[in-house]
Amino acid sequence: MALIQAERRRSARFGSYIVSLVQTGQVHQRIAGDNFGHPWRAVRLIVVLDGEVSLKTAGTIEVLEPRAAALAVGWRPLEVSSPGALVVEVDVAVERTAMRGTFDDTPLTVWGPDAVLPGATASALRELVCRPGVVPEVRAETVRVVEQLVGAVATCRPETRSAVLLEQVERSRVIQHIGVHHAARDLTPASIAAHFGVSTRTLHRLFEGEERTVCGWIAHERLRSALARLHDPRYAAVTLEDVAELCGYGSSLALRRAVQAATGSTPSELRSKLAN
Repeated sequence: MALIQAERRRSARFGSYIVSLVQTGQVHQRIAGDNFGHPWRAVRLIVVLDGEVSLKTAGTIEVLEPRAAALAVGWRPLEVSSPGALVVEVDVAVERTAMRGTFDDTPLTVWGPDAVLPGATASALRELVCRPGVVPEVRAETVRVVEQLVGAVATCRPETRSAVLLEQVERSRVIQHIGVHHAARDLTPASIAAHFGVSTRTLHRLFEGEERTVCGWIAHERLRSALARLHDPRYAAVTLEDVAELCGYGSSLALRRAVQAATGSTPSELRSKLAN
């Protein structure tokens, strides 16, 4: 479900460009890839002036801080979340502009807050929306200015990270999450997928062809934690049931099976070797 608190929006059309100054409240919205509701093929430039906006698409999440920007294609699903922000949005009918044919299926291009051009463009567009020209000659010139501003941003896009790199980043985030939460007995691929807002199938696909699967990483982190404690003299008086609980195993029997399969020794035998 979409959660959208009251927002204030002021929009103006400049030829094939619709420029909006939007002050949002708390928002969590899933956009279905319908070209942002337009009857034409559209891309949207989003520049954050104040606050924070999170964009999620194709299994990746980008957080835009003030002066950061993103260019999203309208034919791919997009999820937008924010606790409240002031943004400039520009919807572009790409087939009616000189930019037609320049967009592929890359769902999101992002500029960091240090990029000068998007922020400067947003400031200029904000003024145009708040004080649009009404004289035809001025209006025509304004349209040309908007075309030049938005066109400059769109054609100077930063290099998009490769799909391989994106997968590496996502895998690292999942592995880090498992490392932190391995002791939770309800940690499963389904719960991890829910945490990251992706399907279980998408999560498993990230680890296809890798040395370990998602379940393999959970088992690895629990075993690593268990062995560290079994070799640590500070845990010598801790019962195996408590060690199992601390490491995410459901019982001392599950702990014993995992440790013996990995080392050939039972937890008690490992402790005895350490003591000797």
